[in-house]
Amino acid sequence: MADDEFVTAFRAGGIKTVNDLVTTKFGAGHSLVHALEWLEETGLWRIKWHYVHGTPDFGVVMEYLGDG
Repeated sequence: MADDEFVTAFRAGGIKTVNDLVTTKFGAGHSLVHALEWLEETGLWRIKWHYVHGTPDFGVVMEYLGDG
């Protein structure tokens, strides 16, 4: 699965480690938003979004849903 890197990060250090990995890999802005959208679309991650004019401009990983 393509998100194994993020699952490994979660299991090693929790949500903070996943968020650190995402921002290290993708920075901020559109790259970060696209990465978080992709994670959310896997169905394994819950993302909290910040919206400007109805469009997400930032987000953070809030929860891993895959071990339930």
